[in-house]
Amino acid sequence: MRFYRSLNEIVIDFNDCVITVGMFDGLHIGHSSVLNNVIEISRKYQIPSVVLSFSNHPQSYFNPDSTNYALTSLEEKATHLQQMGIDVLIAIPFDSFIASLSAQQFTSSILVDLLHVSNIVFGYDNHFGHNREGSKAFIDSYYPTISTHRVNESILNNEVVSSSLIKSKIIKGDVQQAALLLNYTYALSGHVIKGDQLGRTIGFPTANMQLINSEKLIPAHGVYITKTTVFGQEYFGMTNIGVRPTVTKNQELRIETHLFNFDKEIYGEVIKVEFIERLRDERKFESFPALVEQLNQDRIKTKSILAQIHIAS
Repeated sequence: MRFYRSLNEIVIDFNDCVITVGMFDGLHIGHSSVLNNVIEISRKYQIPSVVLSFSNHPQSYFNPDSTNYALTSLEEKATHLQQMGIDVLIAIPFDSFIASLSAQQFTSSILVDLLHVSNIVFGYDNHFGHNREGSKAFIDSYYPTISTHRVNESILNNEVVSSSLIKSKIIKGDVQQAALLLNYTYALSGHVIKGDQLGRTIGFPTANMQLINSEKLIPAHGVYITKTTVFGQEYFGMTNIGVRPTVTKNQELRIETHLFNFDKEIYGEVIKVEFIERLRDERKFESFPALVEQLNQDRIKTKSILAQIHIAS
């Protein structure tokens, strides 16, 4: 897959292509429907499949004081699209130039003149250009030589699947529902850093993670059943997200993972933690021994759940 990060670096060696335009944060089941349609058209007409996206969320341009936490980093998005079979990913900055383009300017200068688009696939709520004027109806009216295709919304449990819906699930800690909407397990990746090493003194050594992408959405505080990839191997275990109120008054957020059947030093290594199920809230215990007892119960419950869903622990 070719990956371009600005319009200026794009090299076009084709006369037509099929494209879809959007943020595609999360690449959830609704996005997959759109992208699969792009790939089908690409194969049918033997033309390249192109995704035009943005390296920053448009909301970060219009409201720079707000933080727009993402479900997927740009690198995760690129990996996923490559695995799906997309030929070209263009992820450009959403800046004053892009924000100022009318739908007609966007279509004429970028889609037609630069990319030679012959087919466009729209999601159910897909628009582009100033004031979101670019739509299937707009292209049909003003660019009749471009074929347009519309993919209906994906609905699960009577809810329209969207990035905002998935974010609301993750914010609440409902990682199981998020996984259903994404069609994969939500994950965080980061470097293992040194903590205060209390865990190893009570039989629960943990890998403390510093996120690679600080804008990734972090699930609600609590204890989770997780699967961690390190050194290319997968290990099940438990992850605590929170401020550890029993052991410190420091309000620093920690993401700490205890791996089952693992005793290697991994400081500095990159790990990927996938969130399978939420066990409980984070809470302050009356004593340190009470915390240890709860951790033992958490481990028993985790292994029981993993066995029930036929995962070896």
